[in-house]
Amino acid sequence: MMLPLGCVTKEPEVEKMGWMEKPVSEWPDLVMVNTVEFTDTAFRNIANAFLVDTGFDTLAVTCKHLFMVFREQTNNVIHPGDHFRKWEIYPKGEPGRSILLGALINQNRNEATGEFNTLKSRDWIVFRSGDGYSGFYPLKIRKKPLSKGEIVYAVGWAYRQKTIDPSVIKMQVFRNEGYYFYTQTLTRNVDPAGRSGSPVIDENGYLVGIVSGAEGNLGVSGAVAYLMEIFDAQNIEYQ
Repeated sequence: MMLPLGCVTKEPEVEKMGWMEKPVSEWPDLVMVNTVEFTDTAFRNIANAFLVDTGFDTLAVTCKHLFMVFREQTNNVIHPGDHFRKWEIYPKGEPGRSILLGALINQNRNEATGEFNTLKSRDWIVFRSGDGYSGFYPLKIRKKPLSKGEIVYAVGWAYRQKTIDPSVIKMQVFRNEGYYFYTQTLTRNVDPAGRSGSPVIDENGYLVGIVSGAEGNLGVSGAVAYLMEIFDAQNIEYQ
């Protein structure tokens, strides 16, 4: 029996970002590194960060487990604390192009810093983007969950990496756990140290996750499902 034509539905085509077809050296500025200053010390060039286009605003994002680095300064909770001075992000090696971030939206004095395995399902911190973000490219969010076997890319710098351009690491989704997903790295000879906070994008250039860490031979990335949960909890509009 033939089905009526009205029963046939087709997935809407997703517009591919034009820069995805270009060499990385011609991509817009997608990713930055963090410098966090307290009254008595500063932590420079740590992890990666990026901007997000909600459709209504531009916000800044990095990995929550970064708080493990300065847990003494923050009393071991997800809050900048009383000794905090400023948080800046900028392309690696270019502090003169820094963005001074505004308020940490999902700070919480009642949330303990924890360890990696307790953070992987909620490894996002979100800031007001503050001043100076003009000229940087905010990523659009893909709401559709990832499927096993999909190809994705982590864009960022390793801690010891000296190149002007960030690396683009090709990965394949091994398993999606909802708030986080596991990947197999397809790019060879990757230095993993310091890549946390890198945005993970799909083949069309849309944000699907944030690099969190590794378990055994698999990479672990936080999924945008938790990012959107933060938006909902904070009444942040997005599309």
